[in-house]
Amino acid sequence: MKDESKIYLFEEMPIFKAVATLAIPTVIGSLVMVLYNLADTYFVGMINDPIETAAVTLAAPVLLAFNAVNNLFGVGCSSLMSRCLGLKDYKMVKQTSVFGIYGCIFSAGLFSLACTLFSGPLLDLLGAKENTIMATQQYMFWTVTCGAIPSILNVVLSNMVRSEGSAFHASIGTMAGCILNMILDPIFILPFGLNMKAAGAGCATFISNCIACLYFFIVIYRNRKTTYVCVNPSMFTFNPKIIKEVCKVGVPAMVQNLLNVTGMTILNNFTAVYGAEAVSAMGITHKINMIPMYITMGTGQGIMPLIGYNYAAKNAKRMKDAILFTAKFSIGFILVVIS
Repeated sequence: MKDESKIYLFEEMPIFKAVATLAIPTVIGSLVMVLYNLADTYFVGMINDPIETAAVTLAAPVLLAFNAVNNLFGVGCSSLMSRCLGLKDYKMVKQTSVFGIYGCIFSAGLFSLACTLFSGPLLDLLGAKENTIMATQQYMFWTVTCGAIPSILNVVLSNMVRSEGSAFHASIGTMAGCILNMILDPIFILPFGLNMKAAGAGCATFISNCIACLYFFIVIYRNRKTTYVCVNPSMFTFNPKIIKEVCKVGVPAMVQNLLNVTGMTILNNFTAVYGAEAVSAMGITHKINMIPMYITMGTGQGIMPLIGYNYAAKNAKRMKDAILFTAKFSIGFILVVIS
């Protein structure tokens, strides 16, 4: 069954409104791990222990590396889904969503397992020293060992829901997780609560992401008669066309993120020799600097469903109008930020 409001968004809605509707959830999705980590850093910083704050900073590259998997399956699959919607190939849309969901769960599980099994070398690579290893390991237990799958799945589901025009639910799901994390952080971190310090921040993040995933599954179930996002494992297929098209869009986005993570890891290693206080200060500054970058990247990724749909539907004018409007907005935003 078709949802006419979604078709209207892709085919008739004014460009400004269509771009905003699709881009805002994607910007939030791009920022979500930064916002989670920033909230964790803020509340951990309130206990005035530079070692605990440094632990959150040192683990940040691993959490941001989640976005590599997010981009591969979230951006790659949502782009293909929107193109298939433009071609009215609804079976392919469902197969792509199933491939993305189970592919992301499998990849996130491998990521979590690898980080857990090789935690010693990983902590050395991140720049953890004798005084920060324990706190960093405790934080990463909740955010990576336990939390990799819900953290990544949360964003991938948001991208898929958005790809068919349900931007409202995409926004609510990601923002609900962020808000819940901010509520739980002081309860788990501070002395008046559970006093778990950095580990408490990781636990709050894990719970928040699980709730966000639950929200998306409820939305998919309630809209099962109109949505093309499918979780039925019987629809899973290793269709070479799906894999090729997902990788064509998802791999460049993944590589871009990994380069950012690499730069942050190198910076943390150089800073670590000056002590936990320096790492804490650099981490806070770096997270703030990343906000405008992720807003711009999220805007570009956000219009992909609109571009993909109209490209497949051979509506070149609407596709070009969307690209031109987004380019003007992004350049204007960057000029405001640097001025």
